[in-house]
Amino acid sequence: MMLSLFGHPLQEVRLQALYREMGFTRAEFMQILPSALRNYSYQTSDEFITVAVANGSVTIQLQAEQVRRIALLALPYLPMHIQFIDLSDTEIKQFLTQFDLYYRRGGG
Repeated sequence: MMLSLFGHPLQEVRLQALYREMGFTRAEFMQILPSALRNYSYQTSDEFITVAVANGSVTIQLQAEQVRRIALLALPYLPMHIQFIDLSDTEIKQFLTQFDLYYRRGGG
């Protein structure tokens, strides 16, 4: 059992939701989506993407596309909330591994 700095037992915290800012326009994100979710059944609406995963689901809520400005450079990004419903840690990790693989940008 792990203890806090004060000697109290630490409770396990399970990931239920996360917030991300993806470096894509909404159109780019939606173009990649079918490949990223190729092993899953999913439905889309204007604001939500609902993905069936095992006996649970993942809900992705897309926010309004934003632009990050650095001097004269304008970089679009798409904020989103991702919620995991009735999924184990392993199922969440498997989903995010595949999802992230398709949305990873090359870099040095």
